[in-house]
Amino acid sequence: MISGRFKKLSLSLGLVAWLGQSHAPAYAAESWERLDKRLKTQVYQLNVGLKLKLKNGLWAQLADLSPKYHYSVFGLTKEDRGYRVVGFGSCFPIANLKEKGPTETHILTNRHVIESGLDIAQEAQRFFAAMRLCAEQGAHGSEEVDSRYEQLVQIVNLSLKKDLNNEERTIYGTTIDAIWDAYASYLSPKADPSRALFGKYMAMDKLESSVGYFVHQAGPVTQPALEAKVYKTAKADGGPDLAVLSVKGKYPGIEFDTVAPTEGQEVQVIGYPTASEQIDVDASKYYAPTFNTGRISRVAPHILQVDAPVTTGNSGGPVVGLRGKALGVVAVRAVSIKGNELPNFGGAVSAQTVRAFVPELF
Repeated sequence: MISGRFKKLSLSLGLVAWLGQSHAPAYAAESWERLDKRLKTQVYQLNVGLKLKLKNGLWAQLADLSPKYHYSVFGLTKEDRGYRVVGFGSCFPIANLKEKGPTETHILTNRHVIESGLDIAQEAQRFFAAMRLCAEQGAHGSEEVDSRYEQLVQIVNLSLKKDLNNEERTIYGTTIDAIWDAYASYLSPKADPSRALFGKYMAMDKLESSVGYFVHQAGPVTQPALEAKVYKTAKADGGPDLAVLSVKGKYPGIEFDTVAPTEGQEVQVIGYPTASEQIDVDASKYYAPTFNTGRISRVAPHILQVDAPVTTGNSGGPVVGLRGKALGVVAVRAVSIKGNELPNFGGAVSAQTVRAFVPELF
């Protein structure tokens, strides 16, 4: 006969076993296979598009890199050919625990990803200012400046032509290098500290730029992109490398983990590295994120160091733990003293920093 004391103990043990089997806590770890199936639809590719228009009505587009310096070269056309992709990265929707409206989703990425369009626009300003200066230097009298500029336009537009002959290739390379040499010698911050001369030649074209952000969900490339707008960008001086975009419509997001990460914790870095396109011959037909497994090798106040492979294109993607929640946002990849990429030394902005950056979304 079992006494009342042992009956109570037996019932208690049975209740614990029942709770453990039938009511597993919501924060229990899952398998990577199960998590990846869900997360594959929640990590997107972000393309940054740029349109440039000059005062004379011509549209400019990034077409080449200069032979000597590997600086940008911009071809000119009479028609608007739409946005040209000048930057890319990864991004993902934030699981908005504090609803701000039924028709908007906030997308997290890096500041340096969305600012790639602005960087190219500034490069275009330098290029065309130097081109104006070259036209003036190569003209015999002020009345020939415009015709000299038109000659430069024709030469620069060889960047849009395929299969140049030897003569075209020589005059193109020489002219492009001369344009960037003119910038370095007369219009750069070192040569023109006050930026007055640079401002004079830059104003001649009054370059107008328009940046577009296009979010691509996993799936075929024929699927329309989500057009995004900037919601918030961190300040460049001392701020975290974060930016938030917004898109119309509600899309399932990834939660940020409230449990602090630890060294040695197994994680996955999810994103759209360009290296994947080198080994997948069908990569141009669809968008699909890549999952790289590793561990957290160091936890710092604002950054997580991970040994999962991180390379170009991973920026803005989540670092996810086995609880299926984001621990951080990929922001940096390490390079050696010689400039070679160190793929197993990546850095991610911590979840705590993300919450502090946009507290109104949590």
